[in-house]
Amino acid sequence: MKKTLVTGLILVALQFASGCEKPQEETQLQTPARKPNILIIVADDMGYSDIGAFGGEISTPTLDKLANEALRLTNFHVLPSCSPTRSVLLSGMDNHLAGIGTMGEFKTPEMEDYPGYAGYLNFEVAALPELLRAGGYRTYMSGKWHLGDDPETRPHARGFQETFALMPGGGSHWSDRRPLSPPQTMVYTRNGQDVEALPEDF
Repeated sequence: MKKTLVTGLILVALQFASGCEKPQEETQLQTPARKPNILIIVADDMGYSDIGAFGGEISTPTLDKLANEALRLTNFHVLPSCSPTRSVLLSGMDNHLAGIGTMGEFKTPEMEDYPGYAGYLNFEVAALPELLRAGGYRTYMSGKWHLGDDPETRPHARGFQETFALMPGGGSHWSDRRPLSPPQTMVYTRNGQDVEALPEDF
């Protein structure tokens, strides 16, 4: 039920964005509107007004240009940590319904076996890239995932066609792959497969 509801809402949004709401006689006289490009950038620990387009003092001309030419979504509220926020953004659902009640690193024994604390973006929700692919989009993802480590919960398995992803949470994004808290390792994947080595200048 939840999956159908989210699918319906997003597909309706895509239809309106692509001009499908116009009367039929009007659309026959015009060339079909192109679907809009969709670019989502998630930056951990960044404040709402940190970039120039939203009033920040930091010079961010490229991001400002993108924001000024696009539709700005200004009513999305994040959670105190990164994985829960990502789960909400990619599912349109409460983070507990998406299986990420908290970051995996903060899970306690009392949370075990509760579906809201599965520790990965669960299959009770439709992931945004799955819906976009169903709507004819090509989907790409690069950066930190932190929403599931197993092959079936990696980004390539959840709708992204091309991926280069850092699987776990905090740590070095350089070639040394130094974790924030050993013994965690900084695993990178490309299209669902582990990347064995990074270039020295990565």
